[in-house]
Amino acid sequence: MNTASELYQFTKKYGINYNTNEDKGMLLFDRFLQAFPKTNFTFSFIGFHKYESLKKQEGLTAYGLSGNTLYALSKQKAYRYNLYQCQEISGKKKLNGIRLTLVFKTEIIKINLGFADGNLVLAALKQASQKK
Repeated sequence: MNTASELYQFTKKYGINYNTNEDKGMLLFDRFLQAFPKTNFTFSFIGFHKYESLKKQEGLTAYGLSGNTLYALSKQKAYRYNLYQCQEISGKKKLNGIRLTLVFKTEIIKINLGFADGNLVLAALKQASQKK
């Protein structure tokens, strides 16, 4: 997938779009593709990046997987994470939705997925982190 429409439709089809409407989702993935041009993604989702609490997070974020790399574009900045270097990937169901935790040597990334299918996202991240 390499268009905003394909990326958003994928998130909508699998219910991993944090209930964003089409206009907002397309805008999010348009900006995402500007940050990561010429990349073909196999998986995409929407969540809140570096989520600690409602007041401490980086806002609605577009995510995409390509190979073993997780790409993320929040309101603050663009990120690339090599999932081979991820030591642990886990998910927990909380009162206000699903929280993913990615543990790297230098940082811990928390992603709030809302009430999306966390197992689907977790499975995709874990698969991308496997050394082939």
